Amino acid sequence: MRRLKSSVLVIVLAALCAAQGMNPLTNERVRRLGDQLQCLCGCGSSITSCNMLQCHFAGPARVKLLEMVNAGLSDQAILDAFVKAYGPRILLKPPAEGFNLLGWVMPFIGILVGLALVWYVIRRFRRPAALAAGPEMDAATLARYQERIEKDLEKLDS
Repeated sequence: MRRLKSSVLVIVLAALCAAQGMNPLTNERVRRLGDQLQCLCGCGSSITSCNMLQCHFAGPARVKLLEMVNAGLSDQAILDAFVKAYGPRILLKPPAEGFNLLGWVMPFIGILVGLALVWYVIRRFRRPAALAAGPEMDAATLARYQERIEKDLEKLDS
């Protein structure tokens, strides 16, 4: 009787271990690698976090990822195989090289150009405008205008 219980327990544990190995998301390495790969169903999530029921891409990709992990391939070899099969769009974080480098750098360049433009506009409006120089007056004409101003001011005071 005791031997039967032990045999049943071993069979149940073996079945649980086998069933657990069938679900790709129970494997830590599959989850870690899957978080680097984008689901191509259109949801924009990783293949491990895609929450569409019966997703046509995430499910088979998880199984393929589990098979590659169980085959003993390195992380880089697995990622390279997915990139070869689906192109660089499969990566959630594309490599910073070529055109992708431009995509990483352009937001910062845009911010710098915008700040430079704001600085230029502020500096331009804060600078006093140059006064237009009128014709030069001789001393006699200037004295005559000053006398007229003084007479007008005296009229106002009285």
